[in-house]
Formats: sequence, structure tokens, C-alpha cells
Amino acid sequence: MKFSKFLCWIGRVTLLLALISPFSSVHATPKATAFTLLKLYPNIETIGVALTGENLPASATLLYRKKGETIWRAAHPMTRISDGRLIGSLFNLSPSTIYHVKVTDGTNTLVRSATTQAVDLPYAAASAIYVDDDAPPGGDGSASAPYRTIQEGVNHAVAGTQVLVADGVYREAVTFPISGASKNWIQVKAEGNAAILDGSETLTGNWASTTTNKVWFYKLNRSIAYLARDGKRFYNYDTLAGLKQGVGHQGVAMNEGWFYEASAGRLYVRNLDDPKNHSWQAPKLNHAFDINARHWIWIEGFEMRFYGLRTDGCGVCALNASHIVIRKNKIHHMQLGVYINWNGTATQGNDTRIELNEIYDPPVNEWPWKAVKGSTMEGTGIVLRGHIGAIVRDNVIHHLFNGIYTGTSASAAIENPAVAFDADIYNNAIHHISDDALEPEGACVNQRFRNNRVDTILVGFSNAPITQGPAWVIRNTFTNFTSTSIKWALQPDGALFIYHNTSWTNATGLNAMSLITWTKNSTMRNNIFQGNGYAFEETVTGSTGNAWNFNNWYTTRGAAGAHFKWENIAYQTMSQLCAATGLECNGHESAPGFVNALGGDFTLQPSSPNIDRGAVISGVNDSYAGAAPDVGAFEYGGE
Repeated sequence: MKFSKFLCWIGRVTLLLALISPFSSVHATPKATAFTLLKLYPNIETIGVALTGENLPASATLLYRKKGETIWRAAHPMTRISDGRLIGSLFNLSPSTIYHVKVTDGTNTLVRSATTQAVDLPYAAASAIYVDDDAPPGGDGSASAPYRTIQEGVNHAVAGTQVLVADGVYREAVTFPISGASKNWIQVKAEGNAAILDGSETLTGNWASTTTNKVWFYKLNRSIAYLARDGKRFYNYDTLAGLKQGVGHQGVAMNEGWFYEASAGRLYVRNLDDPKNHSWQAPKLNHAFDINARHWIWIEGFEMRFYGLRTDGCGVCALNASHIVIRKNKIHHMQLGVYINWNGTATQGNDTRIELNEIYDPPVNEWPWKAVKGSTMEGTGIVLRGHIGAIVRDNVIHHLFNGIYTGTSASAAIENPAVAFDADIYNNAIHHISDDALEPEGACVNQRFRNNRVDTILVGFSNAPITQGPAWVIRNTFTNFTSTSIKWALQPDGALFIYHNTSWTNATGLNAMSLITWTKNSTMRNNIFQGNGYAFEETVTGSTGNAWNFNNWYTTRGAAGAHFKWENIAYQTMSQLCAATGLECNGHESAPGFVNALGGDFTLQPSSPNIDRGAVISGVNDSYAGAAPDVGAFEYGGE
């Protein structure tokens, strides 16, 4: 058979097989796309959007407008997650405002409305109960005869009650026997500025010396997981042998610390001088406030300190609780500041607000990282494993091992999109953190990290791993980091959008960004990264689906060394990187042009090459000044 006739025969057979094959695309009817349900999750300045339907596309157009407006505005396109839903977010909204929201794919359209939340939640108490630790016993909770304990006041509270607590020291752990009601919180509020919940006792009496130099013991007769000396956290050795030898976690030399020997009921300390020269705070209680399966609870204005019989000692702990407000508290010297956990059994939305708190635990940030990492001392300012619609804003978190953790790394729940769904983490100041400042793990669906100021940390933002997304990292600053601005580890493959952030370090030879494992499905636009090693370095292979462009990558290492390493291949310049990988074809390597980086001012000089150099991102940077958005966290001439 001639070759031309053979090709003709092959073509006929191929056509015949296509006509009779059940898998043929010739006569296959595409499955129809159908929109079923559009849900909106309004926060203060954002609205989360979730679309359910049949055979949804990979993306869809998202539009919005205020009530009374006629023109629809374009928002960031939506993203499909593994359960088939399309997820999106609206940004830069006005509080207490009605918005109409439209999702369309050109054939299907759904429209729904929602009202954003007020900046401050309205609360008008129907009744008040008074508490004063100096009051005589037998009070009735009135202003003239207060109760002596917070717990007694809470026990008599109902929905709409304000429990007002006078200045004083309250050595108690407060629980809630009942819930409040819809928009009718049970509010526990400090009247002044010095209502203190203290979970400890100050150890009195003599310390007994041992045969080991610098080692003493105290007959405590109760297990503890925390100890403070002179009001500051004291190092916890793994073993008594380690204490006696001055060897801490992972073999790190530690001159001072403590260990509790349960079998003998003895608290041992290794101290450079006689322990009777110091004041010692040993916990007798574990949590300051416990909110267990209770709803509509509000806690405001307290100082909480020295809790921790176990390693979950914390200020406010909420399990399967909803509509919780935690604000204007000072929480310090315990393992966890605020712990919110939802294990899948709660029937209500979460709607937690954690705002305007200060949380800290020095000197844990001063100890060697290796001596703490993986030990019982690895504490966190805020742990958010809530359900839906949490707001974490305007908090100051400092001198801790970790800053804010969202989601879960538990193997049974790491893909659960309902854990900390649609959360806003913004306007927080986080500094002097030993490990990760912002640490999302798990599905992280519609978690939005915005306008946070992060400084003096090991890692700014940790993607380790986000498994679904979309997660959003927008207009944050990550400065004076000593490891990496953004960490990529444990093979993250969830959708991640990183827009308009500024990252800067002056550490010798340190990369502006480093990848530990491959990463997939990330988008980066309009960010500034400055370091002194590689601009970014990835030494593994397998990264796919990443769209990085219009970013400023600056390194001071000069022309002598390669500026980029991607999949273990070094590239001298950005143009070489673009030609080989398709990354950063519109990016640049110029010095960013900060006003005063060493002084902490990362706004742009008038001569900065980042002015008018960014890409337009619908729904994210629409209000730019000039010919185009600026690159970095700050628009020139703006706030």
C-alpha cells in the first residue's frame, strides 16, 4: 500500500471509531452549567462570595455596586475550589452599607444583596451586674452591693446583661453557664483600666538547694506548664537531667530554667543566684475565660496573666462558640493569648471578633529558635480555627514565638474548607516573633490577610501548606525578617493571591524570598522584595501554575552573583529568568526607592521606579493615583 493511501485509510478508521466510540467528543453533549445558590458573607470592609452549582467553570465574573448605584464594578474573578464551589471576595467596601453582588459566566447569572457590618458593634445593655473584689461578702450584684467574683456575676447574667468589673486582682477562671441571644450579648467588661485576672500564686517560703550547683527545688505538689520569674517567662527544660546539665531542647545550652518532677511533686529551677532573691509566679489555673459551646459572649478591657497548668493555658479559649467579641484586653505571659476552635459540630456561624488586644510573652523571643521549636513552649498570640466570618483586626502581638495562626494542620481536617472559612486578618501590628508572624495552614478558603505591619520576625507569611484557597495577602509589610518574607513549604497547592506587599531585610546574604518545597497555583503582582542574597531561590522542582509578574525584586549582591534561582537553575538577570520560565516578564530589579527603610519608612520617594509601574487588579487597586497602580504596599501620596 502506498503511503498516501495508508494515511487515507487511517483517517477513515479514525473517523469511524470517533462516530461509534462512547467516549467520542464528536456527538458528546457538554454538561450544562447551572448556578444554584449564591451566598454572601459580609464583614466590615469585605464580603465573601460563594457560588454553588452544577459543572461550574474554573472561574466566573464577579460584579458589585452600592445600593442606589447603576453601574456595576468589576471585582477580582472567582476561583473554583475542590468541592466545586466558586469562591471570591470583594474588597475596599464601606461599613454599614448595602451592596448588590452579581456572578455571571455569560449564560448563568445570580444576584444577591448584603449589608456590611458596622465598624463598632452596637450594644445596649438591658441590665447591669456589678463586681468588685473589695466588696464585702453577701452582695446582690447591685452597684451598692457588688458580687466579689466575676464568676458570681456571670452566673447571674442573662442575655443583654452587662457584667461590670471594678479594678482589682481576680484569681479565678471564668466559665459561662448559659449563652446570650442574637445581638444580645452577655458582656463582661472592665469598668476601669486595672481589672486583672491572675491565674498564678507567688511562691513563698524557702527553696531547698541540691547537690548540683545552681539547682534548687520547691515542694509545689501540682503539675504546671508555665513558670515566670519576676514577671517574665522562665525557660522550661525537657528533662530534669537537662536542667542539671544546663542543656535545653534539641541540645541547646541554656543557663537557666525550670522542670517539674511529678513523681516527687518538686519544682526544680536552675538559677544563677539564690531563687529567694526573686519573685516566682506559678499557675494555679489554666484559662482566664472558657467559652465552651456558648454563644453571644463579649469580653472587654481586662488584663490576663500567668495561666497555664497545661500547655494550652490561655487568656480566652472558645470551643464551638459563635458570635464572640474579644476586645481591648491585655493578655500576657501564657502559652496562648486567644484560642478559637471549631470541631465541626457547631450549628451556628462563628462571627468572632478579636480586636484591639495586646498579646505578648517575653522573653520567649530572645531564646535560641532551636531551643524552643517543637517544644512545649512554642506558643502563639491568636489561634483561629473558627467556623465562618471571623474578624481579627487592630491587635498588637509581640515578643512571642508565633503571631497569628489560622486553620488547622490536623490530617483529618487539613482539607476541610469550613475551618476558619472567610476570615479577615487585618490592621494588626506584629513584631519580635521568633518564628512565623502570619501562619495559615489547611484549606484556608477566603482567608484575607490585609494591611498588617509585620517586623522583626523569622518569617513574615508562611504558606505551609495552603491546600485549597483562595487565600489573599494584600498590602502587608514584612520587614527585618531573618529567614524569608514568604515561606513556601510542605508543597502548597491552594490558590494564593499575593498583591501589593512590601518585604525588606538588611540581613547579610539573606534572600528576599526562599522556597523550601515546590509550590503551585500562586499569583503575585505589584510586590516589592528586597534582600542581599538571591532575589528568590528555589532548589527543588515541580512548581507549576504560578503567575508572578509586575514585581520589584531587588538584591544588593550585584552583577557578580546570580539574582534568581528557579528549580535549581540560576539566572543572572530577570530577562534570563523571563526567557526560560515565563516569570516576571514585566517585573524589574531596580532599587525600590523607599523614603527611609532603615528608619522603618517604606513609603515611596517621588523618584521611586515603582510609581505607576504596577498592574491593574480589578476590585483590589481600582483607586490608584496616576497612570497606573504603584508597586508595593503604599500608593505614593496616599496613606
